[in-house]
Amino acid sequence: MTDARISTSLPSHPKTKKLVKRLGIAACWHLVRLYLFAASNRSGGSLAGMTDEDIELAVDWLGGDGEFVNALKAVGFLDGAAGRYEIHDWADHNPWVAGAEVRSAKARWNAVKRHHGEDQADRQVPEWASLRASSNAVSNAASTVVSSTAALHDEQSSNAPSPSPSPNPNPNPNPNNTGASAPKTATEDVIDSNREKPAPTPKLQAVSIEELVAAGVDEQHARDWLGVRKAKGVPLTRTAWQSTVAEASKAGITSAEAVKVAAENGWRGFRAIYLTGYNGRSRVGSRHAPYDAGPEVTL
Repeated sequence: MTDARISTSLPSHPKTKKLVKRLGIAACWHLVRLYLFAASNRSGGSLAGMTDEDIELAVDWLGGDGEFVNALKAVGFLDGAAGRYEIHDWADHNPWVAGAEVRSAKARWNAVKRHHGEDQADRQVPEWASLRASSNAVSNAASTVVSSTAALHDEQSSNAPSPSPSPNPNPNPNPNNTGASAPKTATEDVIDSNREKPAPTPKLQAVSIEELVAAGVDEQHARDWLGVRKAKGVPLTRTAWQSTVAEASKAGITSAEAVKVAAENGWRGFRAIYLTGYNGRSRVGSRHAPYDAGPEVTL
């Protein structure tokens, strides 16, 4: 590690003020030196195996022997006894640094595993192997506790009759045998609450007869045309109506005339080409879709 975290509240912390009172302002610099030394050499925050003199030499303390270490212990910057000191709350204040050794061991274990398998990785990197085994044991224990708790909850909350003498569970746990389903467990409730709900289907906004009449269409023509579309299963959406108005303009007629022609011919939609054909000649008044107009387009 090349750095360490130092809280912005360190200068005003009561422990720091007590340290300054005992050893002077220079002691703060040596405290910072201790944090940096630990980040580089003792990433877990443990100074085990180091004597008081070793610690003071590591931070270049020039005062009396043991003076700096004793002050750190007195104000609470160091925990533990001589030879087994630990920097107070190191893992809380420097979690990334504190996990450096573990990350390194894990990386080495994975590298060996890729080439030689898990057994060889466990032998070559025992520190990670032991942590991994412990983690798996804790995980399994937690799973057992959760399963046992869920089972106990089901047993206490369920209305199901005792399976005795038959070992098979009763398919209908309702004591009145009415066909009602069993109450949900806590786990099922959580799953149901987290399950993504399907988005509601938006309601189709169809154009009404009144709106067509307001647009200048004869009421009977409007009824006839909407009847044709309904019979063919094609409601008149607003988009389809806007397209009809545009196509009527292309054909040089009003939208009311377009509806009249469509109703007369039993067309569910209207296209300008229905009247002009591909040769451009007008077919207004024709009672049949032009033969050269192509297939009717659904609108």
